[in-house]
Amino acid sequence: MAPAKREEIQSLTGLRGVAALLVVIAHYWSWTKVTSQGALPDMPWAGAADIGMAIFFTLSGYVIALSYSHWDWRERPAFNLIRLFFYRFARLYPAYLLFVLIAILTWPDIQDLSDPAAQSYVLPHLLLWQSWMPVKYGGDLVSNAHFHVSWSLSVECALYLAFGLGAIVVALLPAWRFRSLVLGVAGFYAVWLLVDAAWTYRQALMPAGWSDGDWYLWLFHFSPYTVALQFILGVAAYRVSLLPLPSTVARLASELGLIGLVTVQALAIAGRLDHSNDALPSAVAAVGLLIGARSESIANRLLSGRAIVYVGMISYSLYLFHPIIPPLALHGRSFDVYSTQAAAFHAVNFVSSIGLAVIFATGVYRLVEVPGRQWIRARADRLLGVQRPLVTPAVEGAS
Repeated sequence: MAPAKREEIQSLTGLRGVAALLVVIAHYWSWTKVTSQGALPDMPWAGAADIGMAIFFTLSGYVIALSYSHWDWRERPAFNLIRLFFYRFARLYPAYLLFVLIAILTWPDIQDLSDPAAQSYVLPHLLLWQSWMPVKYGGDLVSNAHFHVSWSLSVECALYLAFGLGAIVVALLPAWRFRSLVLGVAGFYAVWLLVDAAWTYRQALMPAGWSDGDWYLWLFHFSPYTVALQFILGVAAYRVSLLPLPSTVARLASELGLIGLVTVQALAIAGRLDHSNDALPSAVAAVGLLIGARSESIANRLLSGRAIVYVGMISYSLYLFHPIIPPLALHGRSFDVYSTQAAAFHAVNFVSSIGLAVIFATGVYRLVEVPGRQWIRARADRLLGVQRPLVTPAVEGAS
């Protein structure tokens, strides 16, 4: 059978690019500084990284539902769960393996893989379950450990597993009117109650030596459990997008989604939203963009621009490898105060780091990510006896 022809939803690829840039810009503002952190002016795009990650996780729920909801989860549950694992492994692991190798080569304390301490550090990261439980690595939370940004991949893997298991349960249940709505609301509320209970009873649940701040950051930001709320909203957005919505409604949803994201960013800059409460509003705003992704909206035209779609195409590699770039681009000059000259050097470091990150991500995307994904998926399909359909609607690089 001929290879599948992909029907790309360009606006969502562009949205992925926006999310990646928000994270990179927020990080690079600090990572490319030429003064002490205290002398650095407040970032004018406060909360950008949180908003970017919320977009990523909400978009992920939409794309996973778009790509895999149509499978026959009732008749072939185990087969499709294994197939889902292979496909997501093909999506994440080629570039991630390179990331792991770079991390091991960078940090001497995990280079001796015969050392039990190094094994206990590396193995959970190789299996991408490092953020599932409240564990510190080398005394650091998962987001600050040697594998830093890979915490989000671990969260994604937990959500993929939850999606597959949830799809099986839903398929086995009898059909009734508004089943998807009822189950979606029930699932969202159940997760909300679970997270609330985990915070309420934190003293009994926290590992020894953890502070309330540690538990808060892990539970609400770096574990799969709170992030699941954003993922569920993405799945719900996909279900709503299947309804025969009038074009004006879909277009309005898209425009309101973009306005919502801009409003959330403005509120973050004004100090009305912060790290504790900006993720869910960002996810709700992203839902509007997802529901109206195929409409002829101004938002979709903006998100379908060639440059931002390109960034979206390489966004996984850009996100994964952007932490290694600033040391390669930084000018060695330092300043005591943030003067005009310091701002100029900071700007050079900032812009050159973004440029190098895009170049590096392009190389990884073309030489590692795409060939690796195609190679693994082709062999997974052959092993499972799967024939690919002629058309697979998907966001670029997502399925």
